[in-house]
Amino acid sequence: MDPNQTTEQKHVVVDSPGQRREIVTERTLRESEKAGPSTGTIAIIAVLAVMAIGVIVYLVSNRNANESANRNANVDVASQSNPQQPPVIVQQPAQQAPVIIQQPAPQQAPVIIQQPAQASQRENTTANDDVNMQEIATKRLAENVDMAGVVITVINARAVLTGTVNSEATKAKAEQMVKAVRGVKSVDNKLVASS
Repeated sequence: MDPNQTTEQKHVVVDSPGQRREIVTERTLRESEKAGPSTGTIAIIAVLAVMAIGVIVYLVSNRNANESANRNANVDVASQSNPQQPPVIVQQPAQQAPVIIQQPAPQQAPVIIQQPAQASQRENTTANDDVNMQEIATKRLAENVDMAGVVITVINARAVLTGTVNSEATKAKAEQMVKAVRGVKSVDNKLVASS
């Protein structure tokens, strides 16, 4: 018998005067199938979904545990292959106190009287004299920080100053310093004061 089929029997007794009648009717009803999944199907789907979620959670947590274990293993291997070396301490020798050398008080420069050279000597030494005068003037200017941008050229005992200085006062001072060099006849001051 089909589970969707039901049989219904009716037993009717009709009593009338002189006669008694019994009527039996049997009726078979067939139920139509319900649309949609049955309760059993829903239960199976729910069980499968819970199992799938459980497997996914297990795999993710297992993967994280494996990554953590690999990371720790790599750190252990790296620390074993590169053992920590103790820091190198370099001791510097103790600094000595600066040595101060005192120069004796400057004495008056001796007066040198130079005899005029003979004509033949002057021609031979003019170039050497120019070089010497240029060196002396350059050294004197280099001693003063404000004159770092001054360039001097000496030709035939005539000095030419070029470059840049901070002020007009520094320009005049440079000219006076070069005029004070023995042998310099004239100074052509082409310095430019920046202020």
